[in-house]
Amino acid sequence: MQNAMFLRIYLTESDRISGEPAMQAVLDECREAGLKGVTVMRGIEGMGLHGVHTSSFLSLSSDLPLVVEAIDDVEKITRAVEILRPKIGPRLLATWPVSVMRFSEGDS
Repeated sequence: MQNAMFLRIYLTESDRISGEPAMQAVLDECREAGLKGVTVMRGIEGMGLHGVHTSSFLSLSSDLPLVVEAIDDVEKITRAVEILRPKIGPRLLATWPVSVMRFSEGDS
């Protein structure tokens, strides 16, 4: 097992950073910090400071929740947080330590 850190950032589809979609801005900054394997997931429903965001047929929302996640070395995640924190404003960013295990095809 290897020690690493988990990074999660909560956004919505309508969030913008410096005029561009927040998701793209966050991915660009993660790349700049040297992170690998960053994933963005689109939620079907969420609730936050600004109410409920839902994909319900009746609401036809274009402001669904997005979650950006990455797992990497502690140093790389720390660097990414230093770069991201001033740019993401009031959006929620969380980190926590994780243990990483990588299995190859032949492992049982």
